[in-house]
Amino acid sequence: MLFALGLLLIAIALGAVGQLCLKSGVTSLGEGVSPALVLKSIPTTPLILLGFLCYGVSSMFYLVCLSKLSLSYAYPMIALSYVIVAILSWKYLGEGLSATRIVGIIVIIIGVALVASSHEPKASAHDSPPAVELPADAGDGPN
Repeated sequence: MLFALGLLLIAIALGAVGQLCLKSGVTSLGEGVSPALVLKSIPTTPLILLGFLCYGVSSMFYLVCLSKLSLSYAYPMIALSYVIVAILSWKYLGEGLSATRIVGIIVIIIGVALVASSHEPKASAHDSPPAVELPADAGDGPN
C-alpha cells in the first residue's frame, strides 16, 4: 500500500510538472499565437515536449498504481495536482493566488484527506467473499 501510494504521489507530481512545462512552452511562443502555430510548435519546443514526456511517465506510474489500488481511491487523489499546480504557478509563473483560490485549495486538501482516510484495501482475485452457511432447515419454509 505504501509503495503504491508513493508511486501515486510521483504520478501526481509529474503531471503537475508537465502542466508547468506545457504552459511555459506555450508562453514562449508569444501572445496571440494561432492554434495552428501552437500545434505546429509541439515537436520543436523543448518545454512542450518535456511536458508531454512528464505526462507519459506520469501515466505509466499511474497504471502501476491502478494495479494496486482501487480506482475510487486512486482517482480522487489526482485532485492534489490542482493544489500543486496552483502553488507552483504562483511561485514560478507569477500567477495570482487569490483568497478564494486559497480557500478552494484548502477544500481540495480536506477532500483528499477524507478520501485517503476512507481507504479500504483493494480485493484481489484470490480473495473470495466469506461463505454464508444457512441452517439445514432454512430452505423448507413454513410447516
